[in-house]
Amino acid sequence: MPNRRFETYIFGLFNEEGKPGPTAERNWGLFRADFSPVYDVGLLRNGQGGGGRPALPAPSTAGGKWCVARSGATNTQLQDSINWVCGQGVDCKPIQAGGSCFNPSSLRTHASFVMNAYFQSHGRTDGACNFSGTGMIVGNNPSNGACKY
Repeated sequence: MPNRRFETYIFGLFNEEGKPGPTAERNWGLFRADFSPVYDVGLLRNGQGGGGRPALPAPSTAGGKWCVARSGATNTQLQDSINWVCGQGVDCKPIQAGGSCFNPSSLRTHASFVMNAYFQSHGRTDGACNFSGTGMIVGNNPSNGACKY
């Protein structure tokens, strides 16, 4: 409808990849998390459109992002996260006895290390640090001694 104006309500500007529930609940946005358009609805300037091309520059990661275990997570939740991540092919040897991240030997630090390893290898998106609500993204590098995140 060229040269016509109409009012509209946009329910979601971005898809919510980390939202729990059915897939349909996560996909109401006009844009993906990387700013590429899901639908070409004519909102972009200079012919920027769909086709999977980024509509805007990707967010900067120069400041650093790491995923760690939330302080309120229970030991059972942390162990479940470790089990799941290690089952996804992430190298969990560093948190085993003798590994560079075994000490300090706590479930929370071990979970934080493997959660971050998964997060870093899966695009550093919010959804890659969810872990059923037990993960959180931080801006300070949690590396400790020989244990490099």
